[in-house]
Amino acid sequence: MINNFEVIIGIENHVELKTKTKMFSSAEVGFGAIPNTMTNEVDLGYPGAMPTVNKRGIELAILAVHALKMKLNPLLKFDRKNYFYPDLVKGFQITQQYDPIGTEGSLEIEVDGVKKNIEIERLHIEEDTAKQIHKDDLTFIDYNRSGIGLVEVVTKPVLRSADEAIAYVNNLREILLFLGVSDVKMNEGSLRCDVNISLRPYGAYAFSNKVEIKNLNSLANIKKAIEFEIERQQAILLKSETVVQETRRFDEASQQTVAMRSKVGAIDYKYFTEPNIAPIQLDQNWIDQIIANSPELPNVKRQRMVEQLGLDLHDVNIILSSLELTNFFEATLALTSDANKVIKFLIGDVFSELNKDNLTIDQIKLTPQNLADLVNHLNNGIISSKHVKTILPIIMNDDTKTVDQIIEENNLKLISDSVEIERLLKPLLESNQELLKQFDERPERVIKTIMGLLMKETQGNVNPDIANEILLKHLGN
Repeated sequence: MINNFEVIIGIENHVELKTKTKMFSSAEVGFGAIPNTMTNEVDLGYPGAMPTVNKRGIELAILAVHALKMKLNPLLKFDRKNYFYPDLVKGFQITQQYDPIGTEGSLEIEVDGVKKNIEIERLHIEEDTAKQIHKDDLTFIDYNRSGIGLVEVVTKPVLRSADEAIAYVNNLREILLFLGVSDVKMNEGSLRCDVNISLRPYGAYAFSNKVEIKNLNSLANIKKAIEFEIERQQAILLKSETVVQETRRFDEASQQTVAMRSKVGAIDYKYFTEPNIAPIQLDQNWIDQIIANSPELPNVKRQRMVEQLGLDLHDVNIILSSLELTNFFEATLALTSDANKVIKFLIGDVFSELNKDNLTIDQIKLTPQNLADLVNHLNNGIISSKHVKTILPIIMNDDTKTVDQIIEENNLKLISDSVEIERLLKPLLESNQELLKQFDERPERVIKTIMGLLMKETQGNVNPDIANEILLKHLGN
């Protein structure tokens, strides 16, 4: 519990760009490939190998800059960040230290009903390093990741709690996902988070020494790491000792932050202009076209679904938690007008089936057309909600049959013909004369009993609305 100090948090997010090839080479990008099979001479720093700039990577960076309300720098420049480390085979990283493509932006968050704008200092383009795999006392290097395009998004030190940090990272992740900038899978490393934390006495203006926690790979770990580090630093300060400025990591086994190395400053990297990439003036018409074709932002989508479609915000947030689920939902809505039934099916019956085998919507056979047909047939009285329970598991596992074929093969169609319902009701009414005499005193019991008998007789395959209407006419006479 923090009583004496104000928490100061800044966040740096490294986001892998969703490109087919790397940022400065033609090597392909892919997750999970055999180590060191997706590299070329540029990634491996061969003498004389020259970098080229990935046009698609620049487009994605522009989309992110615009969505985060940043000032776009149309003159593209790159710099070298020099340091020696096993995961950096060239001995330098191409980045944008002096002229980031985006500056001075903001992202709104909401925590406990309170909204707050988080100021973003910069967004710059750079290349990723290789991946280190530690096993026993050995370290293996996979250069497949080396050279993959990144944008690094850096906030100002304006966050004040772990909950604010979580809200910020989650909102940033959602925006970049829906824009197609990145698949932002923290478990695969395409969204990584570094958190800078310091504490200062309330009322103080100057910042204290900060600690950077590197490569946090889940929202849960971000929260745990921040909360542990706050308690650790407070304990040090309350003993009138100095917090060491250093880089730490979060150890999941002990649920604690652990020291890695002392924190270096920009001067240690000896930045200088990248000599092999000349400045590139971005065409304003090209920039405008990219922005004009930008996908709908999640907050705009959220507001539209609630206000125009009349959907519950909680339900919408569940749908928007997955890009695949959102795309499936919207594709289904193009085929049926009942948005409420579609969303209820997806977050209810469909989710229930998915959770049984830990699957996602794109891993099953269900199609938007089949789900739309199911909703439309239910609304048109062709099938009942009971029939849906039978049909849904089938169409989730078999896309070779239409809903109509399944209904026909399994005799699931509701009886809606009034003449046929009259014929079915007649013997039930004749054999329950004593019950019918109680209608004036106990109408609900009589109706419920006769309808129950009718459903039993037809195995639930009668349209309840039409049957109830016909029954009331008989009882009224």
